[in-house]
Amino acid sequence: METLAQLEAMCERLYNSQDSVERAHVESTLKCFSLNTDYISQCQYVLDNASSPYALMLASSSLLKQVTEQSLPLQLRIDIRNYLINYLASKGPELEPFVLGSLIQLFCRITKFGWLDDDKFTEVVNEAMNFLSQVTCYVFIM
Repeated sequence: METLAQLEAMCERLYNSQDSVERAHVESTLKCFSLNTDYISQCQYVLDNASSPYALMLASSSLLKQVTEQSLPLQLRIDIRNYLINYLASKGPELEPFVLGSLIQLFCRITKFGWLDDDKFTEVVNEAMNFLSQVTCYVFIM
C-alpha cells in the first residue's frame, strides 16, 4: 500500500463494487491486514487518519479477525483494548453506525478473550460507568 488515499479507494471498491472479480482481487490484496500481526499498527494508523468509513471498517474488521484468530501477547491485547477505549470516547459519536458497531464488537471480543488473563479487562464496567456519568453531566450542562 503506497498511500492512505489508495487504501481508501481500495476499501471503497471492496465494499461497493458490483464486479465480483474486482472485489475478490481487492479482498486478496487487503487480506494481509487481517492475517499478519505486523499490520495491527497499520490498522490503528488507518483508524486515526482515514476519512473513509470503508477504510475504518477494514481496519476494525481486520483487528477483530486478528484478536479472534491469533494468539496475541497479553500486553498487545491490553494496548489494543486501551486504544479502543480512547478511540471510542473521542471519535465514537462521529462514526458511521456500521463502523461504530464493528468497533464495539471488537472491544467486546477483546474484553471477553482477556477477562481471565488480566484485571484490566474486568475494569470495563467501572470505565463504562465513568464514561457514561461524564456524558450525562455534559448533556445536563448543555
